[in-house]
Amino acid sequence: MAKPPKTIKKLGIEAQQERGEARECNACGEYKTISERTYALSNKGLRGWHRTCRVCQGVASAEKVENLSIPARIDKRINDTNLISEMYRLFQSNRELPKVDRIAAELGERIRTTAVTDRRAAFELFIEVVKPMVPGWMEPGEIHGDIKDGLLSEHKRCLIIATRYSAKSTLTGIFVAFEIFLDPLIKIMVISRGQKLAARMLRTVRRVILANCPMLTHLVPISDCLDNAEQFQTPHTLSVVTGGATLTSLGMGSNLPGFRSDLTIGDDVEGPQDNTPEKVQQLEEDLNELHMINPKGRKVMLGTYQSEFSVYAKLADLEDSDGTSIWEHHRACMFEEDRLDGKEVIHSRWAEMFSDSQALDWRRSVTERAWKLHAMLIADPSILHERPLKISDLPVLENINPKGTAFPLLISRTTERPNDLTTWSAPKGDVWYKANPSRDTGPLASIVMAVDPASGLAGRDAIGVAVLGITQGGLGIILHLEGVRAADKTTARRRVARIGSDYRATIVLVEELADGLFGETLESDFILIDYPISIQKVTTGGQQKGRRIVESLGPPMGAGRLCILDSVARGDHGGEFVNQLVRISYDGRTGAAKDHDDIVDALAHAVAASKASLVGDIADNVAAYRVDKLDRWKNIPMRNGGLGSFEDDEFAHTSRFDFNDGQMSMADALLEEDQVMISLVERRARLQSAVAEDIQAGRGADQRTVDNIKVITRQVEELRQLDVF
Repeated sequence: MAKPPKTIKKLGIEAQQERGEARECNACGEYKTISERTYALSNKGLRGWHRTCRVCQGVASAEKVENLSIPARIDKRINDTNLISEMYRLFQSNRELPKVDRIAAELGERIRTTAVTDRRAAFELFIEVVKPMVPGWMEPGEIHGDIKDGLLSEHKRCLIIATRYSAKSTLTGIFVAFEIFLDPLIKIMVISRGQKLAARMLRTVRRVILANCPMLTHLVPISDCLDNAEQFQTPHTLSVVTGGATLTSLGMGSNLPGFRSDLTIGDDVEGPQDNTPEKVQQLEEDLNELHMINPKGRKVMLGTYQSEFSVYAKLADLEDSDGTSIWEHHRACMFEEDRLDGKEVIHSRWAEMFSDSQALDWRRSVTERAWKLHAMLIADPSILHERPLKISDLPVLENINPKGTAFPLLISRTTERPNDLTTWSAPKGDVWYKANPSRDTGPLASIVMAVDPASGLAGRDAIGVAVLGITQGGLGIILHLEGVRAADKTTARRRVARIGSDYRATIVLVEELADGLFGETLESDFILIDYPISIQKVTTGGQQKGRRIVESLGPPMGAGRLCILDSVARGDHGGEFVNQLVRISYDGRTGAAKDHDDIVDALAHAVAASKASLVGDIADNVAAYRVDKLDRWKNIPMRNGGLGSFEDDEFAHTSRFDFNDGQMSMADALLEEDQVMISLVERRARLQSAVAEDIQAGRGADQRTVDNIKVITRQVEELRQLDVF
């Protein structure tokens, strides 16, 4: 639709105030948004606008005259969804724009009328109107009912705590547009932890919703309006003395004095960096300025707990002198936890975003602290002192050679306990469990050795060493753990190099020290033993050690992606490792072992460096390996352990398979694996039948044919071992 002429300053006061409103024509009865092209000015605008539209006055264009055959008044009984669809269809095709105006005016009138008695229903209809313009729109779930309750509350101070990924900011942006639609003279301020984040909501409202929805185009700023990255105003504000911005976006710490607002929205004012009592106190002081912007205006705070000391939790606890909560608290939780037949069950309250199974995967892939804070919305400072790492989350894998070439692609934890394996200082009830390995095995994809440097001298801190094998399925297997000590630093360092060489490490990580010399010297030690390898330096990232270790080890342990070899758990350093592991807490308080966390720290570095391999889908990893293995076998003769044919084999064609030069889909490739199995079994049966005929004829069994049968039998067994799904 064409923009209205930019002549608003020439209009009379009454005309300026009426412009953009929906008016019913006295003649045809349809609602139209008041503008220069829909209504004529009465006495040059001094008395506002005519009560009869231009079409009925007979001065409309030929295009408009042709549309007189359209029913004059849109029946309110027409389904809203159909009406909205028709409006966008015509609008996007740039056809029958007068009809678009009529539909938009009718929808707007329905929303305004409904809002008088039922703001919730009006907001729901508004969402239906604007959602086609929202990128990546997903139908709301149960959780969004909680968010809407907070946004639409009449309480002057409203606090909405929502789970991450709940689309709370998107829904709030639509709510802002809704408020502007109902009152174009309203003043709204959005505050976020950074200006860019705050400006994102302004862009959503200004450019995505208002500018693209036919019902809202009259609210888009014109040339005389304030319109920039931080503020904009509707044309309606030009008709009032106070003027000012309709929507303002600011970051925390901005110069707030001088701003006023009817509605202040704090959207994610708390960030990950606000994780200590001192930082939260500073954030509280910044928030105090919001109360001075307009003490009588409404305030809505939205966010997710970022720490146990969250400013949101403090706001929720504020009370008046009579014990009444100052902030009305709304909790929008994505999940509900339950137990069914002794098993943990997670119910998603937004199935469009997370299925129940995906919710459970999320639960198992994060630490207890992260789950409580970001998912279940529990800000409990006592969790910082908890010891979340348990040996029961570290299954024990038995009868595996740590320096061998055959490792299970995946495992599952059993309820069976290993015999005579002590738990050392693990709390009562925290015990070892056996791992159940898959029959499908293969060589390790990578071997990571991490080193936590220290003096390594006897009586002092040890050099922590951890060797982690990553399987083809994306499983981490702890191959070796050791706190290296020796009479001198050189001997200790060369012991570290020997460990890396013995396990054929493909990656060596060293925590970077201030002088940065340990890694460089260790490289020389590797060269001396004829195992040259480049050392990769890693840093702590400024994180508190306890939290860094827990957040590195907790998710893969909880997800069943990390296990330990029986030989390691029973080894000389098994007890030392357990004592360190179970005493680690988020705040780093490790009790009696507080000065010794070198082994578990090294393991945390190894796991952190392997994160990409440990978070992928196991089934996909296994399937990819199986297909790759089949692809390699296809060109290898059977006499050499492959699936290829013997040159003089009359059944050779049955063992030739087309893998489409690697272009085959995963599903097709796995299906072909079944076809390979069927073909091999058929081929073996034919060869066995040939041998039986020879024997019956008195010719004796052909030795080459017998050898072929043996080879095929071996390959059939290998293929059966691959079948782990």
